[in-house]
Amino acid sequence: MPHVRTMIGCSSALVLTAATAGLAQPSGVTAYEVMSIGVLEGHRSSSVEGVDEFGRVASRSRAFSGQVYGAVWINGDLVGVPPPPGGDGADVFGVSPEGGILVGITSVAGRTRAAAWQIGVGSAALISLPGSQTYCYASAASSAGWMVGRCDLPDRSALWPRLDPPIDLGSLASEFGLEGANDINELGEIVGQSANAQHITRPYLWRDGQMIDIGGDPPERRGVAYGINDRTEIVGYESDPFRWHDGQMTKLPRFRSCFCTARAVNNFGLIVGEENMDDRCRNGYEHAVAWQDVGQGYVEYDLNDFIPRHPDVTLREADDVNDAGQMAVFGEYDDGRERGFMVTPYLFEMSDPVPGVAGQPNTITVIGLQADQRVLLAYGTREGAQKIRPTCPGGTLLIRDPQTSPIVRADSNGVATIIVNVPQAARGRTIRMQAIAPFECEISHTVTWTFE
Repeated sequence: MPHVRTMIGCSSALVLTAATAGLAQPSGVTAYEVMSIGVLEGHRSSSVEGVDEFGRVASRSRAFSGQVYGAVWINGDLVGVPPPPGGDGADVFGVSPEGGILVGITSVAGRTRAAAWQIGVGSAALISLPGSQTYCYASAASSAGWMVGRCDLPDRSALWPRLDPPIDLGSLASEFGLEGANDINELGEIVGQSANAQHITRPYLWRDGQMIDIGGDPPERRGVAYGINDRTEIVGYESDPFRWHDGQMTKLPRFRSCFCTARAVNNFGLIVGEENMDDRCRNGYEHAVAWQDVGQGYVEYDLNDFIPRHPDVTLREADDVNDAGQMAVFGEYDDGRERGFMVTPYLFEMSDPVPGVAGQPNTITVIGLQADQRVLLAYGTREGAQKIRPTCPGGTLLIRDPQTSPIVRADSNGVATIIVNVPQAARGRTIRMQAIAPFECEISHTVTWTFE
């Protein structure tokens, strides 16, 4: 087994607590900053399973042997997730919005069991549903530690209230089909797929102890619900990507493909997923996409059209989105390297430092601000993902342990000039810089510069 550095407590006592979050949705996004989560040491590729409100990404890292290891990306580092006590191996399928709860699977006595980890606290294998013969997995968790997933033979959707024994969520009408729970919101509402009386797999909403078929007509149409937010907006796939709310299913637009699905929706209605961009639907042409309600219906856009500073990356699948608009996305580089990415929206632009020389003042110009908006420069040598300040949702600052310049104000045209005295000691050093509007919790893209 390759060396895997761990930062997660190995105590068998797993303490799960509820938390609340402030909400702030970026508007008028200029473009997106793309940051690779990397791979564990000695591995060849990585993927993503979810992103929380702090910018922590639930991940999977694949070794050259093909073995998959659960991981979490925290503040610029991809960290291996250790097996829970008594378990053998660990794989991660999701992360709670807050609370740092990871869920997935482990192996206990040769059987695959659902498992949970709380970052910095501990981990545990979860109890399986009675009669489960092959495996259980957990796919999502609420901030209060309620976890959902599936147990096999019989195929059933399962709910784990924290570390208590699981609850069988039942079925729409049958024991037949690919039953499973895919997501849970902070209200305890659950979505997934279940078989109806015709043995057709249908998208469901489970609440108040009742499983409701939310699929459209006819009932022979197959579908699945993948994500739900705290406003009971549900997204998934049923011949077309859909959004369901208050009893109404809306078909989401798509460009031209024969396959397109919606994976997740945040509390501001921003939906993410993927679409096969080849008319003939050959494998390998997926693009990560998003949908946003513009007041007259939903508009779809290809995320690859909004990453101008990353021409060597193709974003393939958007798996999750938090309330800051950050997305967990799987993609690849032009040279074939497959990676998970954290994709962060930015709202204004900054220039390179001028003249870009150490030992003298350097000027950075920020454009696209509001008149009189306050802005500062954050700079440091290492990548990171952390809050701008404690009350800012999302891990939008992409520099670890930065230093900052004094605050300046934009002029009436929304242009701010930041002058930084760069010491001679910075000559030859590569510095990451990012402009921040701290009171609005807004950022620019990052600039990486090696000073002469």
